[in-house]
Formats: sequence, C-alpha cells, structure tokens
Amino acid sequence: MFRLLIVDDEKNERDCLLYLIQNAQLPFEVREAENGADALRILEDWTADVILSDVQMPVMGGLEFLREACALYPETRVIIFSNYAEFEYAKAAMHLGVENYILKPVVPQELENTLNAVIEQITEERSASRLYQASMLQSALQLSIYGSMDPASLSEDLRTQLQSFRRMVLLNFPGAFLEKGYSRLCDGLRGTLGQEFVPLNLSPQALIFLKGNEQEDAHELGARICRCVQDTCGVSCCAAVSRPLPAYASLREAFSCLEQLMEQRFWNPSETVFSGTPGQPAASEVTEETDDDTLLNRIKDALAARDEERFTASLTPFFNKYRRQSNQSQIYVKFIFSNLIASLYPFLPEEEKRGGKTMDELISALYLQQDISQIIDMVQELARKVAGTFVESGRGLRRELVIVLDYIHQHYGQELSVELLASTVFLSPDYLSRIFKKAMGKSLYQYIRQFRMEKASELLRNTTKKVIDIGTETGYPNYSYFCQSFREYFGTSPDRYRQEAAHA
Repeated sequence: MFRLLIVDDEKNERDCLLYLIQNAQLPFEVREAENGADALRILEDWTADVILSDVQMPVMGGLEFLREACALYPETRVIIFSNYAEFEYAKAAMHLGVENYILKPVVPQELENTLNAVIEQITEERSASRLYQASMLQSALQLSIYGSMDPASLSEDLRTQLQSFRRMVLLNFPGAFLEKGYSRLCDGLRGTLGQEFVPLNLSPQALIFLKGNEQEDAHELGARICRCVQDTCGVSCCAAVSRPLPAYASLREAFSCLEQLMEQRFWNPSETVFSGTPGQPAASEVTEETDDDTLLNRIKDALAARDEERFTASLTPFFNKYRRQSNQSQIYVKFIFSNLIASLYPFLPEEEKRGGKTMDELISALYLQQDISQIIDMVQELARKVAGTFVESGRGLRRELVIVLDYIHQHYGQELSVELLASTVFLSPDYLSRIFKKAMGKSLYQYIRQFRMEKASELLRNTTKKVIDIGTETGYPNYSYFCQSFREYFGTSPDRYRQEAAHA
C-alpha cells in the first residue's frame, strides 16, 4: 500500500480524483488537503509517497507549497494537474522536481497510467534500497563477527540494526548443503521464526543468523530450528545458541563462544543442540602417561621394532585418552591423529597401499570425519592392518636395524650418514640402505628427516626455545636450511607453525 496526498481547494475536484483512484483499484491510502499550508501540516506526521497537487490555491499556492515539500521530502513523488491557462506554472513546477503533470479535465486512463508508472518507479527503488541495505548489513555482520569492523564507520541505521539483535545461532550442516539449499532453508526458517531474523552464510557447511527476541529458552529455540530444518529441507543439522547478546562485549565474542559450543558436537555426536556458556574442562596435569608426544613416540618405537605386543599396548592408552571429552579443539585432535596415520602408513601391506587410498587421501578423509568416534574407528582399522604384517613377518626387525633405529633416536641432533650408521652394525652402506628401505618402506635419509622434523615440531609446540636453537638441536645447524626443510615438510615456516599451534 502506498500513500497519496491530494492537494486542491476544490472539493469536487478532490472527490473526482478520489473516485477515479478507487475505481481503478490503485493501491493507495489517500488523504486530502485544501491548500499548501494544510498539506505541509499533514506531511509532518504522515509522509506521502505521492503528492497530487493543483497549482493555483488560496493561503499557500501550489508552487510555494511544492518548493517547500520537495525540499523537505525529496523522496516523495510529485504530480501536478492544471489547465492549459496554467501551463507556465507547470513548467516552473517541473524545475522544482515534479515528476509529471496532468491537464484538466483529468482523463481517467491518463491518471491511471501516470500513477501506475510512479508506483513502478517507487517499487523498483525500494527493492534496490532493500538489497543495498541487506548487502551493507551482511558486510557489517561479517566484519563484526571476525573483529575487523570499526563501529564509527557504520551508519546510524546499521548501528541500530546491529544493536537490536538479541540471539545469535550457529548452524552446521553435513556436506556442502548450503551451496544449493540456502534459499530453501531461509524460506523454511522465515515460516518458523517470522521476519525478525537475519542470516549470514559463512561456508557451504555453516551459517549464523541473528534475531531480536531473547525470551525463548535457548535450548528450546535450537531444537525448534533443527526440527524446522529437518521438516522443510530433509536434512539434519546441529545448532549452537548464544546466551542473550547484551551479555557479550561484541558480536565477535558471541560468535567465538558459539564456535566453542559447537566443538562439543565433536565429543558428543548424539547431541544436536548446544547452548549456554562453553564448558571449560578442568586442566589435568600433563604426565608422561597422558602427553601426546610421549604416546606417539611409544607407538613409533613399537612400529620400528615391529613388535605387535608393544604396538597394541601403546595404542590402547592413546585411544582411551581421546574417547573421553578433552579440552583440545577438534583441529588439534585431527592434527594429532593425522600424524599417527603418517606413522602407520609406511607399515601397511603393499597390496593395501596399491589397492587402497594414498596417505594424503587417508588424512583428507580423517579431516572430514564429524566426531571422535569416527576418527578412532578409522585409525583403529588402519592399525589392525599394520599389526597383521607383524604376525606375517615374524616378531621384530633384524637386530641390526633395531640398533640403527635406536642410534638415530639417540643422536638425531648430530651428523648422521649412511656410512656412520652402517659402521655401527658392521654392514656395508649399500646393504644397510637396501634392507632398511625394504623393512621400513622409506630410505634412511627420509626416516632421519621425518624423525628430526617431528622432534622440531614437538619443541616448537611445547617449548619457548628460539627457532635457531631448535634447528641446531635437531641436526640443522644452518638456520636457513632448517627453515627451508621445515617449510618443505610442513608447508609453513617454523614461526608460523608455532603461532598456529599456540592457537589450536
């Protein structure tokens, strides 16, 4: 519905116009004024979309009225109607911003066509304005939740909108559902929540939306949203619902809390709604028995010795630790388990390597797992296949290889060469290289490099030693060569690796 103000001192003229508008079923709410002064008083409390005004009127004439009205209400469309004798007035009015004029006596079809054209213009401009405002709001939300928005740069309207939100909800979906299902999802949520929510698409798997009403219980709201998504889109999702937003210092803090809440899904895959304040598990003392590096090193030592009993015994505490909810993020957990896959893969049966996935494919599949139980099942199956090779090949490696591996583990920070290692077991370098690669699935050089890099990553994560000192300690006295080798192995510099590990 649009607002139309008719301004004319002749009542019969006003009545005629009103009749023609109603007869044409034009979508107008109409008010009337006898002169320009009365019209300005009406406009103070009732802004019109369209003004239909005569030119010659008592008290305040049409031109004087239009001059003030166009200055005060520049978005209002103005149409004048006059007779041929007042054509000069019409030309003067056009310079004031008048959209069109209609000659008296008014022709019904001409009036209808003129008003329909104005309605179309207003509709297009409103649609463009809504799209622009929605785009600006989306941009402001995006910058706000990631902490790069300067509030002073926002318009007053945008600040008001951002301050009006009282709940933030984070939804996570399987696969890339939002690439095709975003519009259908928003339509379904609109039917459930009304027009009060604003969505923001974060990725093909996740979106947030904000709403103004904070009265509904957070857990009940999340459950209602999940049911709506299932009913309208036929897909299951997980929802994390914030506490009332005024409790947070910013939208960024609210979003950070929701991300922490959603982390609980990794440890509780049967739950779909997470609300309240993210839990902070009590920090347990890191002992030799629970330290990840210690557990992983035990597994690697058992692998190197091809000792099935030690291998199984070293895996059990590792898996048991991660069957319980931890205060570690899922990114960190997946990183730790991907390291385990990298250690297991060389020991897989050759037919498994040829017919199955590559190590990179296995690690990629691990990162796609949704919860810890799926990850443990996947790695346990891999470990079972590795353990089978120990049974087939007998108990343990050749004594010479066990001695070489032990020497590497004890002296990795010193210069190591094939000649030096071969001399410790009284074998020729060529023969040692051949039997080592056949047993371990990698060359001596590759094994030494891998062991040194893993030690360097351990020191970067768990100590504050300088990078140059860590390089020297792990067998790389040349700082530049250490950084180059580390980047080739991990895909990032030692400094950046340390920073990312600190925030994991």
